[in-house]
Amino acid sequence: METVVFLVVALVLAYVIVYTPVSGVFAGSEASSRQDDDKLIIPEDSALRRHFLSNLQAEIESELSPRPTCSMLKRHHDAMVSVEMEKRLFA
Repeated sequence: METVVFLVVALVLAYVIVYTPVSGVFAGSEASSRQDDDKLIIPEDSALRRHFLSNLQAEIESELSPRPTCSMLKRHHDAMVSVEMEKRLFA
């Protein structure tokens, strides 16, 4: 009986650990990182600016679903990425 209870508790604990989003655990630190994200400083050097913008675009695309193969959906996806980039840059 004790073994069954132990196995049930272990399965529930494993389920909670696997399916708990990490962002929910660190909710306090998320607010401070949001304040830092609001103040993006774009580098003046052209090479650094290019790398900064490509890194920002890659970060945004990683948060979205994969890029579709249909040409019309690609345009919509690219539009969503560019709108989100403008939001983050000019916020």
